[in-house]
Amino acid sequence: MATPVFTVPPSSSPLQIYQDLKREVDGGDLHGTIIKVKRLGIRRGADVMLKRGKIDMGQRDEILAICKMATPEHFRPILCVLPKSDVLPYVQAVPVKARANPLSQEYIVADVPTTAFDVIKIG
Repeated sequence: MATPVFTVPPSSSPLQIYQDLKREVDGGDLHGTIIKVKRLGIRRGADVMLKRGKIDMGQRDEILAICKMATPEHFRPILCVLPKSDVLPYVQAVPVKARANPLSQEYIVADVPTTAFDVIKIG
């Protein structure tokens, strides 16, 4: 039973995000909006990483080319398993004004090194 104090809006629910993306990938939907938004996020992320000096122009250009050529299947969701103790240093609370629902508990987990988690491919 949901309480008014803690809610998880669909746009912030890992399960809902996974299911929506999987449905679009499985359907091979070339007109779906989820993959289009993911492509845009990847392109913006590459630009941000370039500005931060985390990648160079050649790496950014390669990311953009891959993103453009990727098929829906390339966006198949994966599950990352992160031990809480290894992730805590990378957890940031989302400010109320940026939450999908002001009453939800939302967090951003960013810049986690790949050595801190395992990737599981489901189906």
